[in-house]
Amino acid sequence: MTFSIRRAPALSAEVARSLSDAIRSGALAPGDRLPSEKELAERYAVSRMVVREALSRLKSDALVESRQGLGAFVAAEPGKGLFRLEADASTRASLRHVFQLRVAVEGAAAGLAAVQASDAHRAAVARALDDLRADIAAGRDGIEADNSFHEAIARASGNPYFERFLSFLGASLREVIAHARVNTRARHPGRIMAVQAEHEAVLAAITAADAAGAEAAMRTHLSNAMERLGFGPFASETTP
Repeated sequence: MTFSIRRAPALSAEVARSLSDAIRSGALAPGDRLPSEKELAERYAVSRMVVREALSRLKSDALVESRQGLGAFVAAEPGKGLFRLEADASTRASLRHVFQLRVAVEGAAAGLAAVQASDAHRAAVARALDDLRADIAAGRDGIEADNSFHEAIARASGNPYFERFLSFLGASLREVIAHARVNTRARHPGRIMAVQAEHEAVLAAITAADAAGAEAAMRTHLSNAMERLGFGPFASETTP
């Protein structure tokens, strides 16, 4: 089949739209294996990171599913059982609520990942962090790599519902990460490396199979993100 997209600022959204159209039209049928990230990147003339973001969008729309070691496939019943938690990143209350939820859920996922993750899962988490390091070194925002890091940890937990939880958040999670990074740069110049150190601590605990340490590191990271946004876990909406 032929792949094409309109050029637009949000390339990942355009790639996702094109693949979604192919799935809904039947050009890509249920159970079909999608081309690899490398192949899709070449066909669309975009980076592999853009492709990963597009696939993440399709997963959140219940159109695509990942199979460990095999790649991405069209869901057996595309769109069935779709559920998404949408948050408005423009409101303080919504941001706070999303982060409170993430602290609880992603902390538990990181703890499980420390004891359940396979070597392949740990390698995937490490690769995502490598991508984030590269983005920071190049002065990029690292939003997609950050999202991939958290998704890789959820996947490494061995509990598919943690991964589905992040997919349910969909675009809201990406929006929240973007908002947090903008605030970190604006409110705490030079603190981006401190944020990266928090990511490193999570990976180190998972690599060491330290469940308590991984959960604590993830909870600390997300709680600190809340502080960087200007409110703590129990702050009111009017907190300055």
